[in-house]
Parts: sequence; C-alpha cells; structure tokens
Amino acid sequence: MTRTDTCFHCALPNPRGCDLTVEIEGIAQPVCCPGCKAVAELIRDSGLSNYYTMRDTPSPGVGKPPDDMAEWQVFNNVEMLQAFADTEPRTAEATIYAGGMYCSACSWLIETSLSEVPGVRSVDVNPITHRLRVRWLHENLGLGDLLAKLSSLGYQPQPLAPDDASRPELAEQRMALKRLLVASLGMMQVMMFAVGLYAGDFQGIDADMQRFLRLVSFFVATPVVFYAAKPFFVSALRGVVTRKPGMDLPVSIAIGAAYVASVYATFTNGPAVWFDSVAMFVFFLTLGRYLEMRARHRSIDRGVALSQLVPNTATRIVDGERTVVPVAQLATDDVVLIRAGESIPADGIIVSGETSVDEALLTGEAKPRPRTPGNRLTAGSVNLDAIVEMRVVSTGNDTTLGAISRMSERARFTRPQFVNVADRIASHVVVALLFIATAVALYWYFVAPERAFVITLSVLVVTCPCALALATPAAFATAGSRLSELKLLVTNGNAIEVLAKATQVVFDKTGTLTCGRPEVQSIQILHDDYDEAECLRIAAALEQASTHPIAHAFRGDGTLPDVSDAANHVAQGASGTIGTSQWRIGNALFALDEPVSDDDSSTVIYLGIDGRKVARFEITDTLRPDASKTLNTLRSMGINLSLVSGDNAGAVSEVARSLNIDDLHSDCTPADKLKIIVALQARGERVVMVGDGINDAPVLAGADTSIAPGHGALLAQTSADVIMLGEFLRPVTTAIRLSRATMRIVRQNLVWAVLYNVTALPLAVAGMVPPWLAAIGMSASSLVVVLNALRLNRYS
Repeated sequence: MTRTDTCFHCALPNPRGCDLTVEIEGIAQPVCCPGCKAVAELIRDSGLSNYYTMRDTPSPGVGKPPDDMAEWQVFNNVEMLQAFADTEPRTAEATIYAGGMYCSACSWLIETSLSEVPGVRSVDVNPITHRLRVRWLHENLGLGDLLAKLSSLGYQPQPLAPDDASRPELAEQRMALKRLLVASLGMMQVMMFAVGLYAGDFQGIDADMQRFLRLVSFFVATPVVFYAAKPFFVSALRGVVTRKPGMDLPVSIAIGAAYVASVYATFTNGPAVWFDSVAMFVFFLTLGRYLEMRARHRSIDRGVALSQLVPNTATRIVDGERTVVPVAQLATDDVVLIRAGESIPADGIIVSGETSVDEALLTGEAKPRPRTPGNRLTAGSVNLDAIVEMRVVSTGNDTTLGAISRMSERARFTRPQFVNVADRIASHVVVALLFIATAVALYWYFVAPERAFVITLSVLVVTCPCALALATPAAFATAGSRLSELKLLVTNGNAIEVLAKATQVVFDKTGTLTCGRPEVQSIQILHDDYDEAECLRIAAALEQASTHPIAHAFRGDGTLPDVSDAANHVAQGASGTIGTSQWRIGNALFALDEPVSDDDSSTVIYLGIDGRKVARFEITDTLRPDASKTLNTLRSMGINLSLVSGDNAGAVSEVARSLNIDDLHSDCTPADKLKIIVALQARGERVVMVGDGINDAPVLAGADTSIAPGHGALLAQTSADVIMLGEFLRPVTTAIRLSRATMRIVRQNLVWAVLYNVTALPLAVAGMVPPWLAAIGMSASSLVVVLNALRLNRYS
C-alpha cells in the first residue's frame, strides 16, 4: 500500500474517492476524514509540525478521533473556539454554514433542535443563505457538540471564522449544477423513448420493442432519481424522522411512487410506465431550486465583495525600515506605507502625504475624495494618486468595513415576520395535502381502481407547495441585495416590512438633513482672561471624545490641553477638568447653568468655566444637496414629515422654512423626541425615524423602524435598522419605495401560489391532469414566483 493510500495522520486506509488533504511543510498530505484533517491542521497551526517527522510510524488508527465524534470533537478545544467564535467571559457566538438545507422547514427544525440543547442561549437560522448564528455558554458546551448535533440531524455543518471569506455555498452551487445536468440529460433521453411508447399505444408496438424501450428508460431514469433527486429524499426523510414534515415529503412520495410503479410495470409487463413524468418532474424541480439558490446566493455577494477589499499584506514602517507583513499582524498605532493603486489595509489617519481615495464600493460615491494629513482613511478604499503614510486606528472587525460586514450578517439572521407566517402556512399545507391525496386515492380505488394511482400521483405533484414556500423568502433576499447596491445597508430584516407601511418620517437636523460637517462661523469672547485661539483649543480638547456631529467643528491640529474626568452628556454637551477648573461646552443651560434665549438661525454653543461664561460659538452646517427634492418626493408618496431637533428654535425654524416642514420641534432632549414619536404612534402613524444612530439610540429604538446616515468609524456603534451610505438623502425614499415594491411582489407571489393550488387541485382530483402535465404546472408555478421576485433587481 503506497503512502497516498493511507491517512497521513492516523495511517488508516483512505476511503475510495476521498480527496481530503492537509498541507504540512508545503506538501499536500492525504487524510482519511475531516476529523484527522482538523487535528493535523491544529498541530500544524500550533507550530508543532515536527511531530510528524519525529514520531514513529503509527499503528493504523492511532490519533484518529472516536468514530461517533471523529469529525467534530476537535472543535471543542479552546483554539478552535477562538478561531471560529466571538467569545465573552461566559458565552460564545459562532456562524455555521448548514449544508443540506432544502426548505423553510429545515430552519425551524434546526432552531427547535439546537434550542433544546442545554447551554444554548439563542439560535437564529437564515434559510436564504443556509447559515445560522448560535450563542451558547462555552464552559460546559463545545462548538464540536453543536456541530455534532447538526450532523445528527442530517446536515453538513461547517463553522465559519468571523472574518472568513470562504464560499461554502459555491460547493453547493456546483453540486446543484451537476444534479441539474444529470436531470436535464436524463429527461431528454427518456422523453425520446417515451415518444415511441406513446406512439405504440395508438398504432401498436411489438412486445419486445416495448420491453426494450421500457428497459432503457429505466436505466436512464435511475440516476435521475437516485442522484439528481437525492436532496428531495434526504430532506423528506429528515422531516419524517423528526416528525416535522416539509414540502419535500409530497415531492419525494410522488417521485418514489412513480419510479417504483414504473419499475414494477417494466419487469411484469404492466399496462404503463411513468419514467418520462419522473424525469420531467425532477428536472423542473431541480431547475426551480437552482434558480432560487442563485437568487439567495446573490444576497451574500456584496458581503463577500466587501471582505475582499482589504489586501492580504501591508508595508509597515518601524524605525524607518519598511517590512511587508500580513494585515492580520497590524496593530493600533502602527504606521504603514500605502502606494498609489493599493487598497487601504485598516482604518487610520494620514500622517504624511496627500492623495485622493476611491470609496465607491463602501459609500456608493464614485467621485474620488481628497485626503490630507489628519484626514481619516477607511479600510477597503483605494489610494489613487500618491504615496501616503498612515497611522493605524483600528483593524480587522473593528474597522468600518468590519462593522458593515457584521451588520450585514446580523440582518441576514433576522427573519421577517412575513416569512415566518408564510413558513407556518406552508407546513400546514403539506399536512393537508397528504390527507387530501390519501382521500383521493381511497375514492378512486373504489370508483375506478385502474386510475387511482395515476390520479393520486398527479394530485401529489400538482399541489406541491413549493411556490408558496418560495414566495416570501425569494422576494426578501432579492430586496436585501438590491438595497445594498443602492447605498442602503439593512441591519434588521424586519425593516423592509415596516418601511413599506410607513406613514410618517421624523427627521433629526444636524448630520441628517444637514451634511454633518459643521464649521465655526463666529466666536464671541465673554471672558477677558481668554482669547479666541485659547477658547478654540479648550473647546477642541473637551470635544475630543464626543460622537456628536457638532464636535467635528472643533477638531483641529496642534497641541491641546490635557483633560481629566472627560464626559459626554447626551443632548447637552461635554465636560472635563483642565488644571483645577471644571469646563463645560454645550447648550446654555448645561454650560452656564442658566437658560439663554438665542434666536439666531445658526446653532449656538457656549463654553463655560465653573459656571461662568467664557465664549459663544455660532456653528453653521449646510443642507444636504438633495434634501429639498427628497422631502418633496416623500410628500408625493403620501408621507407626513416632522423635524425634531435638540438645536435652538432659530436654527430649527430656518431649516424647516427652507424645506417647507410645518411640524417642527426644537430644544428637544432624547426623552422629548421619544415622547413625540410615541404621540405620533398613538395617532396610528407608522413612524420612521431618520437620525443620528449614536446619540439618538433610544429614539431610534422607539420608532417603528429607523434610518441613520453612515458616520464612518461610528458605524459600529449605531442602533439603526438601516444605514444609508454616501452624502445624499435620496436613499430614504429609495428604501421606502423598494420596500413597498417588495411587499407587492410578496403579495403577488402568495396570491399566485394560492390560486394555482386552488385551481389545479380540483382538476387533478377529477383526473384531468396527467402526471407529466402536473410536473410542468407545479414547476412553472415555482419558477413564476422566483422570476417575479428577481424583478426587484431592476429597481432603481
């Protein structure tokens, strides 16, 4: 036996057809199973590859995990937990790809089964991408235990690292394409033989020729049933074993019954065979599943594209020496060199050089952005013009790109209520159809026994609820991917359903209706001991830790005084101790401990020391360029508008007048804003809050759904359901319009699916639909809902 015939790790013979390998010291070595592969990779990645050169030739089987846990127990160790899960002191959270999911019932089965495992805190399954997010107590329960449980249910689990860009769905796609090819070739050949058999029924046919055509049809149809149709049987068996039947059960019964009856008729000279109907049924079903699969895979494509923006290596500068290192080794405060044409490896600040960057895939804005020393660079954007040096601020999952990917992943695991309702309906329909098929079989058995089997087969095929089960998920998957292409990042799957019903949009002012790039227009010194320059430096020092957009007006270069006890005060300002004095910056009541009437059309900020006035700043910020047009569009859609801001009455009134907003509220704290939203909801309005996702978190949570403008590094802190990227406000109207279009598509699909079943069922029961026509009708209904959902890809 040659070396390639045995497992490199445990020395057992490699199963025939096994092509698993592990790279040890640059050489691909064969292994016999995923368990040995995982153990060998762990030894290699731990720097212990010398183990294989120093060990004696092992006895076959030594080192191989026990059979019952061979594939999964290795994932219970600490290294695997750290590699594949986000861990906290007591809990861990991991994403797992579940190969072998075929219908919405699978997601319910996985959620139910895993939730019953002691130690599991939450399970969220996304039937669109076949991924699940599990949160559990890792002290007493290992990742391998969860994978083993999934495997015992009949799925093929694969844990995904937090920054894993692998595409397990591509393997699924290749396998589906192979099955589709077998089904299509088989259908074409069987149909050719069926022509001769049908002609013989009308014109007569020699018995030997009839037997020959049936035999070759049997040989051609067999791989179609046992290979192309295998996923249907696996899914149906899983549903029976777990007592949770899915829509593949009637499909499998129909395919299996028709095939078995045809084989019996072939070898006993029975009156008819249905190999053509079987092959046609499998082909159209497989084609529909393949198109649906491509639609849901498209929802993952943008996340994968984003993950591939970051380069694999970066040029790090240490004491003037340049070294190329993996991006994973970069740390905060490292200085990296970025040449023209290279992608930015992490979030950071330019320390030398001037250039322009392309952030098109991140923000949707194709126009290059100029960047100078002190400006921020975002991971994944492209340096266009010149060499720059950047100080790293955040890396990996902590970057803006990482936040976007994380929020996209979170959205994919939130199942819209509409999808849950459709799933429940589909599962009940399956049970009802099995009862109906049984009743039909009994009726025709006593009325016309020779027709009972054919009619029952047609009933099972024509009424399969595939279209009903696909109607909602296909539409939501397509809408989610299209929204991301239109500069909208959906972080909550329920947002689409709620946006479609919106009747009132409430806007914040600063950073929402305005561009969020405030500038100090004028300074009025109110204390003789300080000048403008010193007041600006003190203000900048106090605002360093603030996340409010107005804080950007005070950001600048130069040495700033040290601030101790720095604190942010929501909707009021910031405070801190400089020297021995207590400083405050914000509104008059907060900074000066007394109200001041300001009717200026600009925002007014006060600086105070120990309760005394020091300076008064007037801050201006320009409206977003398309703010007026966007609001007019919303009005034309029948949506009411409100402006709610913590700014002074003069500034709020000026913006409201410019944008023709009648319902305005100024000097509002977050609590005031929340009361306004609750009052609107009490009137029956479905409220969408558009505002700062960081400072207005309680307000956004109180609205029916929320939208926040992207604020670069602050994306990771936002609590909004939808993030709009770029400098424009138009994505707000896009989100509502596309959500309405999505719900129209969902309703159309559901109506079509119900009407089809209601119309086709009586015809099949009456014996007016032959099996081949039933196969075409059922498959066509599934294709209709998928293609109807794909129309959303053309929305602009």
